[in-house]
Amino acid sequence: MSKVIASAIAGALTLTTAGGLTMAKVLDRDDVTISVDGVSQQVQVRPGTVAQALESQGIHVGSHDTVQPALGTRITDGSLITVNYGRPVTVTIDGKKVTRWTTATNVSTVLTQLGLIDANNTLSVSRSAAISRKGLDFSVTSAKDVIVKVNGASQQVSAQGTVADALRAAGISVDSDDISQPGLGTPLTYGMVIEYTKVDVKTETRTVAVKHGAKTVKDADLAEGTTKITTKGVDGQNLETWTVVYKNGKKVSEKKVSVKVVKAAVTQVTTVGTKAPSSSSSSSSSSSSSSSSSSSSSASSSNPVTSGTTCVASTYGEGDGTAGGPTASGETFDPSQYTAASRTLPLGTTIRVTNVANGRTVSVRINDRGPYVGGRCLDLSTAAMNAIAPGEGLVTVRYQ
Repeated sequence: MSKVIASAIAGALTLTTAGGLTMAKVLDRDDVTISVDGVSQQVQVRPGTVAQALESQGIHVGSHDTVQPALGTRITDGSLITVNYGRPVTVTIDGKKVTRWTTATNVSTVLTQLGLIDANNTLSVSRSAAISRKGLDFSVTSAKDVIVKVNGASQQVSAQGTVADALRAAGISVDSDDISQPGLGTPLTYGMVIEYTKVDVKTETRTVAVKHGAKTVKDADLAEGTTKITTKGVDGQNLETWTVVYKNGKKVSEKKVSVKVVKAAVTQVTTVGTKAPSSSSSSSSSSSSSSSSSSSSSASSSNPVTSGTTCVASTYGEGDGTAGGPTASGETFDPSQYTAASRTLPLGTTIRVTNVANGRTVSVRINDRGPYVGGRCLDLSTAAMNAIAPGEGLVTVRYQ
């Protein structure tokens, strides 16, 4: 055959016949598209089944592969045959191996098939990594949904690893004093409930007042019955250091760890005289009348009070119904004794009281409370008032 005739025959294969059929049809061929793992090609095959078409192209299908349409389906002109090869994939999930056959060509699709799409999961390969027909082995550390409770409030977080990782995912900054149940190193499990307590240990300083003490000393050079404050008491001040523990912002305990003296307290000293009266005073007393003798033995003008508190004193006892009644000290009131009532002086205190007008002085013991009339500081028993101001009801005095 000449070259001209051969060329004409070859060109005629692409021409349309008078009946509108292509030469492929004339030669009994079907145009089909075969897609293998997403890669397509157009081929011409003899009429028959999908299996025959694939076999004609050298495509062999195994039990783990998928074919659409089914292998026994008869093809027609323009048919699309899709083949996806199966691949063995071994995934180690949180330490446990799982082997599956899949037609997926990348890791991301396998994760979807296995329900492992959580973005918090950690993989040993890229999510976009391709999977060849030989398959692929990779590992997945899955995130766990857990509940974190803080001071009664709950939140759900997804995390992988340990309790410490879950707290971090919850936005909690943990320090060494904080408490977690379970402990920070406990591996997470699905549905785990974590109780977290924020613990703050703080050091606090406090300024504390210290009350001064008091003591009494005897002085043989001071007349018996005379008292005076020789050292005035002064309160002190300490600086205390405390360790205070708070849980979730609430104070739960505290402990004093140190004390520093900022200002030392000064003890108040009261001097009490023990010197007995002179003999001349006694003989003078015995030469006077019985009524004046009683006054003279406890009253004197030789040692009047020249400093101290000046105020108005009143008297009570005789004729006012108070004789024989109880006093604030608990003893029975006897107006013939040298006693007095004061609103502020300690019960049992002995003071000297001087009549400012005549200089006469008497020593009295505080055994009652009063007077409760404005402007008065002392209520003298009848005997005491008669000793410095006989017959008077009110008198200006100075006492010490």
